Amino acid sequence: MSAVVFNHVTKRFGRVVAVEDVYLEIPEGRIVVLVGPNGAGKTTLLRLAAGVLIPDSGYVSVYGYRSTDPRAKRRVGFMTPMDRGVYWRISAVDNLVFFGALYGLSLREARARAIELLRDLGLGERANDWVATYSTGMMRRLEIARALMHNPDVLLLDEPTSGIDVDAKHGVLNFIRSLRGKKTIVLASHDPQEIELADTVIYINKRILNEAPALKIVKVLIRGDVGNLDGFNAESIGQGEYVVVTSIDRFNELISRLAMLNGRVRVVDIDVEVATAEGNARRMERVMRRREGWA
Repeated sequence: MSAVVFNHVTKRFGRVVAVEDVYLEIPEGRIVVLVGPNGAGKTTLLRLAAGVLIPDSGYVSVYGYRSTDPRAKRRVGFMTPMDRGVYWRISAVDNLVFFGALYGLSLREARARAIELLRDLGLGERANDWVATYSTGMMRRLEIARALMHNPDVLLLDEPTSGIDVDAKHGVLNFIRSLRGKKTIVLASHDPQEIELADTVIYINKRILNEAPALKIVKVLIRGDVGNLDGFNAESIGQGEYVVVTSIDRFNELISRLAMLNGRVRVVDIDVEVATAEGNARRMERVMRRREGWA
C-alpha cells in the first residue's frame, strides 16, 4: 500500500519551477530519502505532502486523501530544520502538551506522550526548561518531538540532524532507525549518515531522475577532513572543499564511506546529472578515470 502518492505534481513560484510533473509512490513503512542539488525541489515536495503548499497541477494524496484534507493532515508530522514552530518562553514539555492538545489528546495523554518523546530524543533532563535556553541541536530534537506528538503515520523530515553535535546526532539517527516499519518517513538530506537510513534513495532535480534510462552521474561537494576514500577520487577545489564524481550505481557505496568518517566530512551539495546519449561515452570515461585515480 502506498502511504504517499505524488501524482504528476507541478509547483511554480512565479516564473520559477520548483518541481515539474513528479510522479512518486512511497510505500507504507519505508524510509525514503530525497537527494539532489540545492533548489532541486526536495523541501517543496515535503511541503506539498504536508499540505502546506497546493500544487499548480496534479495532486498529492496521503492514505487516499488529498494532502490538504484534514484527514490527511492528521496522519502527517512535518519538521523543517529552520522551523520556528515552538514557543520559546515556555518549557519544552508545555510546548508539546499544547501541540498534542491541538490534535485532540487529553492533557494527561499529551503530557505522557511529551515526556516519552523528550526522553527518547535525549531531552528528558531539560524537559522543564524554557525553549529559549536550548541550543540549535536541542531545538531540532524538540521539533522532531513536536512532529510526532499526535503519533502520525507519515513523518516528513527536512535535514533532521542539521546543527546537532555528533553524540546527539547518533541518538537521533538511531531514533529514526527505530521507526522503520512503524512509520513512513520521507527525509530530504545531503548528510551521508541520514542518507544511509534509506530503504530507497530518490534523486531529484525538479523531476525524478532515477527513472531516467540515461547514464546518471553524481557529483558530491564535500567539506572537511576527507582522509582515505579508497576507490573514489576527491578533487580539491580549495578552502577545504572537494568534489567527488561517481556513477549513480556507486552512490550508496560512497555515502557509506563518508558516513564512516563520523562527522569529519559534511556534504555541501549533491548534483545528479543525466547524460545525453551523445555524451555518455565521454562522461563514462571521466568517471572510470576518476575510479582509477586519474585526472
